[in-house]
Amino acid sequence: MEYQKIAEKVVKKALNLGVDEAEAYIESNRNFYLLVRNGDVDTVKQSSTKGIGLTIYKDKKLGFSYTSDLTADSLEEFTKRTIQLVAVADSKPWNGLPDYGKEEKQKDLNLWDPSIFEIEDSQKIDIAKKVEKSALSYDKRITNSRGAGFRDAESETIIVNSKGISRSFKTTSVSFSVSVIAGEGNNMQSGGWSSSKRHFKELAIIEEVAQEAGKRAVEKLGAKPVQTAQVPVVFDRYVSGSFWRGILSAFSGDSVYKKTTFLTDSLNKPVASKLITITDNPTIPRHVGSVPFDGEGKITRENTLVADGILKMFIYDSATALKAGIKINTMARRRGYKGTPYAGTLNTIVKNGNVSRDKIIQGIKEGFYVTGLRGSGTDVTTGTFSVGASGFWIKNGEIAFLWME
Repeated sequence: MEYQKIAEKVVKKALNLGVDEAEAYIESNRNFYLLVRNGDVDTVKQSSTKGIGLTIYKDKKLGFSYTSDLTADSLEEFTKRTIQLVAVADSKPWNGLPDYGKEEKQKDLNLWDPSIFEIEDSQKIDIAKKVEKSALSYDKRITNSRGAGFRDAESETIIVNSKGISRSFKTTSVSFSVSVIAGEGNNMQSGGWSSSKRHFKELAIIEEVAQEAGKRAVEKLGAKPVQTAQVPVVFDRYVSGSFWRGILSAFSGDSVYKKTTFLTDSLNKPVASKLITITDNPTIPRHVGSVPFDGEGKITRENTLVADGILKMFIYDSATALKAGIKINTMARRRGYKGTPYAGTLNTIVKNGNVSRDKIIQGIKEGFYVTGLRGSGTDVTTGTFSVGASGFWIKNGEIAFLWME
């Protein structure tokens, strides 16, 4: 289907029916997944979805609906029904399409890999079987498999609105993973690892993924308890995302407007160590978190949220920024064609320091190296953070033993 033309026709139809502004957002997705367990193909799934979300504004009133039926007759009735929703909506001064003025040209971020469609199903199965077999052979204490998977997907996104925006991009993604179980007596622990990329040829080496999964299962054996203590905590880079997701929810501009975040009065003030710099950068070529435009159709750019520990900006979409009465570079996410835009980061990066993990651990007499977190844990209003955690106890600058809650 020519989705861009469909979106343009729907917007034009809405305007002809008397609305002030209209936006059409179309998504088309295809997903493939297979699971191998103990050498046998356990699951094979493939799905395809497509749909359109229509947002209309009239007299500062908002109407939104979505459908997966993109036939001409259906879209005619769909547009009319969406406009009828305005009759029961309330007028709000911040309702309306964003106006970005003149923007730079949309970037080609190289997010599409046509070679993914040339991968035979037999090759996908072979990759899953090889990574599972290699992980199972990592150590004699690995006794079972939770499975090895292979995924690939493609998507196309189109946004058209009555303010002249007409943009689209296509992406691919591909990944494989494995999880195994290690055991000693009644002590059973699991460990897994994966590789995920936009381009097939950039996936990690099968044996490297398998070894990391095996290592993470075996190293969890023999956990010991510790007494309650106040000690330095080091977060493994692959678990720290759970921590930062909770903290970033306190950066919400709407929460600042409502004064429901503990960071309300912290703009341009220290909120972290001087070693911490956080950016949101969805413009990195071929990156799994990159997109050329956001959920409102705005061309993406790198934004600095925290610089050397100083909070530099809160996160707004166009509506919350207008509501708050501020001018700022907005960032909007979207949960596909079934939802409207909302403020949120797109590809958050905590910049690396210049000290290695081992060097950090060597400087700690007694502490906790966290490799797993359970639960969200962040109270945005008060700033308190509490989660279940597991990891390794540090003694005299070395990993001493596994500790689990």
